[in-house]
Amino acid sequence: MLTIALSKGRILDDTLPLLAEAGIVPTENPDKSRKLIIPTSDEGVRLLIVRATDVPTYVEQGAADLGVAGKDVLMEFGGQGIYEPLDLRIACCKLMTAGAVGPPRPRAGCASPPSS
Repeated sequence: MLTIALSKGRILDDTLPLLAEAGIVPTENPDKSRKLIIPTSDEGVRLLIVRATDVPTYVEQGAADLGVAGKDVLMEFGGQGIYEPLDLRIACCKLMTAGAVGPPRPRAGCASPPSS
């Protein structure tokens, strides 16, 4: 039996179509089921639906044979025995910043920005 740990959310949403291409389809809707372990159309594969930060732990401890997690989760995990064989290029994120339009205004107690 192959157990695949998947995290809820975008990782799960982006991984399910990849698994479907391989003939692995959950027999229940993971978004509506409260089950931790969900059987699939392949009798030899089951899905373990957990929090993103728990995926590496389940794999490291042997409760799952493999897992799909974000790069940020793997980098923060820092455990031993985790191998990243493939970047699936799914659930990509963007870092956005925002600020006021115009030159910065000095705040009380702060030095003024240098003039150009």
